[in-house]
Amino acid sequence: MTTTSASAASAPASPSPQARALASAASALTTYAAQLHATPQDKFALSKSITGLRGIQYLTYNRTYAGIPVHGGDVVISTDASGQAVEAVSNGIESELQVANVPKLTAAKAAATARAQLAKVESVSTPKLVVHALLAKPTLTWETVVTGAKKDNAPSVLHVFVDAATGKVVDSYDDVKHGTGNGYYVGQVNIATSGSAGSYSMTDNTRPGLRCGGQGGTAYTKSTDSWGNGQGTNLETACVDTMYAAQKESDMLKDWLGRNGINGSGGAPPARVGLADVNAYWNGSYTNFGHSQDNQRQATSMDVVAHEYGHAIDQYTGSTGSGGEGGGLGESTGDIFGALTEYYANNPNDPGDYTVGEKVNLVGSGPIRYMYNPQTNGDPNCWTSAIPNTEVHKAAGPQNHWFYLLAEGTNPGGGKPTSPVCTGPSSLTGIGIQKAGQIFMSGMNLKSGARTYARFRLHSLTAAKQLFPNSCVEFNAAKAAWTAVQVPAQSGEPTCTITTPINDFSFSLNPTSATTEAGQAVTTNLSTTVTSGNAQSITLRASGLPAGTTATFTPATIQSGQTSSLRLATSASTPSGTYQITVTADGADVDKTANFSLTVGTVNPGDNDYSATLDPASANVEAGQSATTTLRTQVTQGSAQSITLSASKLPAGVSVSFSPQSITAGGTSTVTISTTSATEADTYPITINLDGATVDRTASFNLTVGGTGPGETTWKEWTNYTAGQTVTYQGVSYRCLQSHTSLPGWEPPNVPALWARV
Repeated sequence: MTTTSASAASAPASPSPQARALASAASALTTYAAQLHATPQDKFALSKSITGLRGIQYLTYNRTYAGIPVHGGDVVISTDASGQAVEAVSNGIESELQVANVPKLTAAKAAATARAQLAKVESVSTPKLVVHALLAKPTLTWETVVTGAKKDNAPSVLHVFVDAATGKVVDSYDDVKHGTGNGYYVGQVNIATSGSAGSYSMTDNTRPGLRCGGQGGTAYTKSTDSWGNGQGTNLETACVDTMYAAQKESDMLKDWLGRNGINGSGGAPPARVGLADVNAYWNGSYTNFGHSQDNQRQATSMDVVAHEYGHAIDQYTGSTGSGGEGGGLGESTGDIFGALTEYYANNPNDPGDYTVGEKVNLVGSGPIRYMYNPQTNGDPNCWTSAIPNTEVHKAAGPQNHWFYLLAEGTNPGGGKPTSPVCTGPSSLTGIGIQKAGQIFMSGMNLKSGARTYARFRLHSLTAAKQLFPNSCVEFNAAKAAWTAVQVPAQSGEPTCTITTPINDFSFSLNPTSATTEAGQAVTTNLSTTVTSGNAQSITLRASGLPAGTTATFTPATIQSGQTSSLRLATSASTPSGTYQITVTADGADVDKTANFSLTVGTVNPGDNDYSATLDPASANVEAGQSATTTLRTQVTQGSAQSITLSASKLPAGVSVSFSPQSITAGGTSTVTISTTSATEADTYPITINLDGATVDRTASFNLTVGGTGPGETTWKEWTNYTAGQTVTYQGVSYRCLQSHTSLPGWEPPNVPALWARV
């Protein structure tokens, strides 16, 4: 296994960082061919590209050997934010592949062997030849996916690898990852739904794919946009809890970890409730939630929901390769995302903690896992050679323990529990859950090949060095936490030495708490002081705001040594309670946080009001094309009101339509801006008018129209293209330069590293 620190020159400058990253990564595949153990029979095709925190780019390449897919052969290349410098190359292959490429066993016999691995079988896929590179000796195998149930009737989507020479099962892994409005757990909350007066759906159009309903998979619908009754046995209430948790997890990924949604491209899989089992699971396509053993509560607490969606994040990130420790690391991944979501949401009914399933009380004995001290429930605190053969939920223990030590340390105070160490120094200082989550997520972005504790130590330390290049504090904390849970140092892992002064600053609030009535506002002053090095630019933001509350910084960007003020404005709909708001000073070199305690008293009646935003607020099109944007509204005070939509300031040849044209405050509408071939090239500010029953609002959209018609286009998204293949885009022909799967935004003129004009 290799995760190579690298610094490679990029191809000539391209129009965008993404294009430069593609060129740099393509060059790295050649430069690091020896480290990748590549032979003339190995080919690499780009399968995935994401942008992470700090703009770091991650490109994943699938490997084939003699035209056969290689399981565990993927390569992840990360570049800096500019795309010009390759910073890490992660590879799962340890030696050159020397494998027979002609099977002795027929596909039919492999399918029969795979079918026998489940007690109940619903479907069996067509076997495909795969070089399994994660075995002690790489082997040609048949991979078959069997869908059905195990002997205990637990659902299963099982990938079975059968040796193509001997007919023996050599490996398998399961896509199903078992875990243990007015919500039962989260109380009265706002959730994103869809529809309009008389016809609403528990479908979140702002996060494509996310919806919640019963076991049939169809989203719940009703005539009003008020959901659930707060009762633990009510399934609509369970969907309120589920949607709230999934939406908060998606927001946390974006705001804290720099990831675009659960699936990495802004969307999230659907959820089902009402499973007739004391269980919850992710099956590779959707999450499914059952009930507690006493049947008094649905298993939809925030950490359980976020845990199951954590499996989805895991599946959509980097390699999903099998391996003896992979199951434990996967379960821990779910637990970590559960804790991150709880702390980000800052819901007073289910505050952040480092226990798993404490609200569900699944089998009547409290939490099912304790991250700060796993042995509380009999799970291992420390890594040993027995972990690969340990039951997966128990095997999560060492990584859960590592994450707590990284985030909180051994004795964090503030009511948080102490945590023991297995070896090394007895006292560790944490770096905070947000930074710990950033290191964890960025380490996941590098995962390739077999999943082991040793490999993830390597990936997380590489990530810490990438994320915090001007400080060794975070790197050393991650390293010390791994040592504390007995995961040993690895060959080739990075080191951290800072030879230049660290630019640092202090950050404080005055006051640190305030009480107000609903509908009123409070103000606190923010102070910064340069403590070492030079001043740096700081961007201010707030998270954990209660419903109906907005945060305004004056100014929102400062230099360290300067001050700002924060105004927290509540609305009449803000629920009473005390809320811990996290104020983040995002510096160019280091980040700081401070907490502000906001207590909201009794709600005062006020005028009905709402806010309106467009997402996106601009678009570029050619004459004759159209653009779409989503108009989102939110009740900021009082009750929801009816709103009629229209547009003004339309240039010649431009029209605007709404779906629907009338909404209720809190709802959304899809806005389509259409042009004709006669529309002149220019940028036009278009006004969207919201005519409310008591309040009118406007929102602005900038439409840029090009100067030529679209022409013929044969290029398509989500299509596999091979080097040398030609396509047309808006009447222009392009030749493919490297094999890849086309993603949204990768139109040929946008990515010259992939396409050359002919």
